[in-house]
Amino acid sequence: MRSPALMIGVLSASIVLAGCGAPAADVPVVRVAEAVKPSPVRALDHVLPTPEELAVVLGSTGMMGQLVEGGPDMLLAGVGESDATPADCVSPTYRLEKVVYEASPVQAVASRPWTGGSFDGSPTSGFFGVVQFATPGDAQAFFAASADKWHRCNGQTLVLHQPEHGADGSNRITDVTVDDRMVSAVVMRDAGSTVQRALGMAGDCIVDVEITDTHTAGGAQDAAGVANLMLQKIGIS
Repeated sequence: MRSPALMIGVLSASIVLAGCGAPAADVPVVRVAEAVKPSPVRALDHVLPTPEELAVVLGSTGMMGQLVEGGPDMLLAGVGESDATPADCVSPTYRLEKVVYEASPVQAVASRPWTGGSFDGSPTSGFFGVVQFATPGDAQAFFAASADKWHRCNGQTLVLHQPEHGADGSNRITDVTVDDRMVSAVVMRDAGSTVQRALGMAGDCIVDVEITDTHTAGGAQDAAGVANLMLQKIGIS
């Protein structure tokens, strides 16, 4: 004769087995979203402006410097986070700096300097860069964070502390404008020069533009014009 305890154990096992036989429809279905695949690294030199395009946009002829392209190690390391106060204002003040981009998933970088001007005009120089991120979402996140920093730095003075390089100085950030795909600013160097800055976004890329003109007065229209040209090239590439 079976004991009561044994009978209870048999009944419990039957209940458990019955539960295991519940219809599949009652079991929660776990769906794993497909991860966004990184964009393939591609050549970015075609995004940079040509001398002919710059002549139209800037109204000044000039010569292009050497093309530099590669991975994240092609970013510039001229300013460290501890070299500048406030550190968040490095982005509008200096172009293509590693300290600005290093926290983001950078895939590829291309840049080129330019020297322009004429005998009867003011000397002008430019620096044009394009950075490809892992995904368009990464580029959008970088641009949104940068636009916020540029907006908050408007009217501030970034102080550079690099006495070992003789680079102590102040940089007054003014005329910041922001829209949904571009931000621009004017930086007044204490050495007397004026720098126009622009940062723009298209697809998985950021364009980074700097134009220096010792006699520029008001606005960053030239830098914004070149940045817009580069953004259009990304859009049709």
